Amino acid sequence: MALILAAGLLKALLPNPILSASADSSAKSDLAESYIAGFFRATVETAVAPQSDETAAKAVKSLLLREIRLDETARFMLGRSWPTDNKEAGRRFQEQFKDFVAEVIAKGLRANPKLGLDVKGSRKRPDGTVLVLSALALPSGNAMPVDWRVSQDPRTGTFQIIDMTVAGIDAAIMLRTMAQATLAETDIDGLIPHWRAAFTRRSGAE
Repeated sequence: MALILAAGLLKALLPNPILSASADSSAKSDLAESYIAGFFRATVETAVAPQSDETAAKAVKSLLLREIRLDETARFMLGRSWPTDNKEAGRRFQEQFKDFVAEVIAKGLRANPKLGLDVKGSRKRPDGTVLVLSALALPSGNAMPVDWRVSQDPRTGTFQIIDMTVAGIDAAIMLRTMAQATLAETDIDGLIPHWRAAFTRRSGAE
């Protein structure tokens, strides 16, 4: 599974920051489209409302855990490096990853609260999931395509984000590539601290 890290992690992963625009997301009649528009809007509001970064990160984490399979994302990104013989190390990494994702998204949105997402449309896929097409507004006036793959629970009708692509780059594959590069320099316990330090340096330089 891939993850939404798009809006948040792209700030840390791409050469130039993109978190600036409007917090107004498009409301669409299609259920999947409305779900993504609502999720985006709720994430922005959840990140911006609290008075402290710490409180915001905790609130964003709770929201993300309801909508995205972050544990599965953490396991996928490690690939063959996943500690199959050490369950505690795996659980520890998953917790570190979830905390980091929430921190990055919360801090990015708090620093740039006017991020805008325009939901363009959607189409059903052969596997039963729905692909929601959208565009993230950039400060330059250009738009970055962001595609979300969502699944719907047939019993409850609720949706969940299971994958996403940003500017043609699959988020899960991007994270796995980054993880493998970082693991060439450190171990699993050092991966998230390494990313956090890099994010802090980038944020401080802006």
